Amino acid sequence: MKTKPNILAIVVIILSLFSCGQSNEKKKKAVRKDSVSATFLQKEKERLEKRKKLEQQNRIDSVRFDQILTNAIKIATQNIDKNKFHQEYKVNTAIEVDINFDNHFTKKHPHLIIHRYGINDVYIDIYSKVNNKFKKVVSHKEWSLTYRNDTIRDINGDGLKDFVLNWYGATGCCLKAFSNIYLLREDQKTFSNSFEFINPTFSPKEKIIRGVQYGHPGETEMYKYRWNGETIDTLEYVYYEKDKNDKKTGKLIISKNKPYNNNKKETVILSSMPNEYKTIEGYDWFTGKGYE
Repeated sequence: MKTKPNILAIVVIILSLFSCGQSNEKKKKAVRKDSVSATFLQKEKERLEKRKKLEQQNRIDSVRFDQILTNAIKIATQNIDKNKFHQEYKVNTAIEVDINFDNHFTKKHPHLIIHRYGINDVYIDIYSKVNNKFKKVVSHKEWSLTYRNDTIRDINGDGLKDFVLNWYGATGCCLKAFSNIYLLREDQKTFSNSFEFINPTFSPKEKIIRGVQYGHPGETEMYKYRWNGETIDTLEYVYYEKDKNDKKTGKLIISKNKPYNNNKKETVILSSMPNEYKTIEGYDWFTGKGYE
């Protein structure tokens, strides 16, 4: 008769311990959850604080660079009656300023070009001389890390010199040399909006741009564009033909459509590459030779 109460007592103790264990586990999970939430909130707070500081610094830098530009224009205006004027100086040893007033693009109309080289960014502003004042006609901002150079040359074959800015992408796996083009208009004072090309080779005599698109070596296409005033006409794309297993057949496709486009109209299949593409910059990247 004493056995049943003892068994009952043991069952009660076991249930009590199990219940206690569950309670403790719930408490631990709650603590862990609260800890994760607190960590997330702290990181989010730090991220927002960093973003706020960065935005504040960007505003400060913007105001500072605006003031530097204003001062540079004042200096240039004081020398506007000269045939040409060039001055370079530093601001706070961190920002380099280059003021250059000359007949950079045409013999008839002079232009003022102001470069501001900062630690993070490069600013380039071009002004035309109108009624003895400077009127802004181009403004370009480029990340210092990607900026390469800028040049003046006839890029579209119309006999007028254009403004060309060259830069190289900072992120990504593949060939990524870019050019931003500002075409000088017929008035020889103002410029077009920016045209951006990747890995381009310009042929002004033909009014043609050939280049290699973004992609892995041997796996991307080439393009051929033609200038049409202040627009670009797409003439064709060139890429390797592939079979159902995505392997190259050894033949080339020339089409107005990019690869994987279902529209196969105006498509030509060739056994060899046209000579016009063999000399462009990045051709080896297109073929993949040397990158295996």
